[in-house]
Amino acid sequence: MGLIPLALLLMVFVLPPSAEYEHSTNRKILPILKHSDSSRYAVVFDAGSSGSRVHVFCFDHDLALLPVGNGTDVEFFALVKPGLSAYADDAQAAAESLVPLLEEAERAVPKASRPETPVRVGATAGLRSLEGNKSEKILQAVRDLLRDRSTLKSEADGVSILKGFQEGSFMWPVGNLGKKYSDAVGIVDLGGGSVQMAYTISQENAANAPQKPDGQDISICKGTNSEGK
Repeated sequence: MGLIPLALLLMVFVLPPSAEYEHSTNRKILPILKHSDSSRYAVVFDAGSSGSRVHVFCFDHDLALLPVGNGTDVEFFALVKPGLSAYADDAQAAAESLVPLLEEAERAVPKASRPETPVRVGATAGLRSLEGNKSEKILQAVRDLLRDRSTLKSEADGVSILKGFQEGSFMWPVGNLGKKYSDAVGIVDLGGGSVQMAYTISQENAANAPQKPDGQDISICKGTNSEGK
């Protein structure tokens, strides 16, 4: 399972006939738990520069992943190409490109659970690169689509553009879940339109870190972990 969808999942508590469509159901995580009355769903759109992807997750009250549907897969995944930024001059067409993904996602969520299932859309480098207000027009068209044509629980602030440092900040804890500080690994995300790196440094190095160069998206996040570092 990729890091981006799980990173976007942290945010829950982003099609013309010619578009390419792919569907995958072979992503798994163990252990697989059984459904209970407390199981909940979440729908996450990863609106990247090269394509848009939807991920459907099911989890219990402890956020342990459960199988989606009647199988053993803990993630439903589908993809369309191109991404939202390919429709820079037609915001409505950009939003419409998500319709096949939205329909597939809703079918993966039990009808009774849909009104309480949050949906989030996280756009990345593709929309960050657009000039003027083109990105905001696309975001608003997606908000309108979810409000008017979805049975899922959507909110206006649930459709947004992630900054580069947010992508790295979200992916680092996901990639290091359960690891000691001394065993933490760096994360490099080679996206279609941007690259993010996230890794640990000492407090001394953080304090002496150079200022952010103009035009660069660099963030140093300070915190204390279980080992006091």
